[in-house]
Amino acid sequence: MDAAEFPGAVVVPAACPAWCVTEHGLVLGEEDSLHIGARHIVHGDVAAWLCMSTDADGVVDGPYVVVGDTEYTLDEARALGVSLIALTEGAGSRAAAKG
Repeated sequence: MDAAEFPGAVVVPAACPAWCVTEHGLVLGEEDSLHIGARHIVHGDVAAWLCMSTDADGVVDGPYVVVGDTEYTLDEARALGVSLIALTEGAGSRAAAKG
């Protein structure tokens, strides 16, 4: 579909992932190739979301998990999650042993 033929129409790129909530077609150029997922509040004012981009040649960069100001690859985000769970489980078992 040619956006010029249908003014006001939102164009969803064919490579748009299912998790993308970006309203494509509102901004022209490079910014329109960004795919941004819904924000999830992690704690307080810290949010996490998915993002990726696709250039004009179809080359994909991402997806990445952004937490606050830090960008993680999917593998890095999984490793962080596993480490955080291990920390909390270890702390919980030590607290139970003391109690």
